[in-house]
Amino acid sequence: MTRIVVGDIGGTNARFALAEVAQGRVISLGEPVILPTKQHSGLPSAWQAYGEQLGEPLPRLASLGIAGPVTGGPVDFKNSDWIVYPDTIEQDLGLDQVLLLNDFGAMAHAVHALDPEHFVHVCGPDVPLPDHGAISVLGPGTGLGVAVLQRTAGGPVVLETEGAHIHFAPLDETEQRVSAVVSAKYGRTSVERVVSGPGLGDVVRALSPDDARNDAALWEAAIAGGEPVLVEALDLFLASYGAATGDLSLAHGAMGVALTGGLTNRLLHLIADSRFHARFCDKARYRARMETVPVKLVTHPQPGLFGAAAAFAREHASS
Repeated sequence: MTRIVVGDIGGTNARFALAEVAQGRVISLGEPVILPTKQHSGLPSAWQAYGEQLGEPLPRLASLGIAGPVTGGPVDFKNSDWIVYPDTIEQDLGLDQVLLLNDFGAMAHAVHALDPEHFVHVCGPDVPLPDHGAISVLGPGTGLGVAVLQRTAGGPVVLETEGAHIHFAPLDETEQRVSAVVSAKYGRTSVERVVSGPGLGDVVRALSPDDARNDAALWEAAIAGGEPVLVEALDLFLASYGAATGDLSLAHGAMGVALTGGLTNRLLHLIADSRFHARFCDKARYRARMETVPVKLVTHPQPGLFGAAAAFAREHASS
């Protein structure tokens, strides 16, 4: 059995935990330590703080999912000011070996490895995710993560993507107004500018420019319901989430979708009565195909950490 540190490093929080892996499987996952990224200058600072909180020497093996494209060069986070340097990370963190992967690549590994009890049905046919073929994995948080899990006879193949940065496609006058306001602010409107935690705030301010509440307050009030502008904004958010999920799954050739993240778990009870599934299926000549695609939600409390452990376990299955 091998003991490792796993990390899920996002734009808002860095999560760390200890994990045990053996024979290509995750045996155990410890309780996470969650550190706000704004309180640390970078990954080495957060790593040191984690070790101090743990109060024991850290294993010298790690698997870290990070919120950016892992292509060999420096990883510049789009939703924080951290930069991770793969060439020096082992030295920076005092490790013998580290596996670096995109945070939603880790999510895709989790989707493959998790037991059925860690999924709930969202919409579409109430059947399990397919055993073979492509599954789209996505979810909004500080940004919008997107990956593809390809299940093959030889095992899982994970494609890490930056699909959240495709252009947002407004489908009605209200969405056109929102897109214009968001484009004026950022230069263009990507899907992530609408379908993300901060996205709701930009939608609300496009509909009601004088609303000065922060994103956390807006989410609390929107989920509680009762305010007409927030009801409209949340309806637009869920419709856009469904449309983007459908677009991405169609582009991936996926016959199953796994949604992830704490925000989607908070919204689950609202999705059924929203326009999410209607927009997911609204693909003209491909409507019939989209209506056959099951959409599930991952309910594991720490799928990013579990997925980082699963990726390490699979890569070192024979060691």
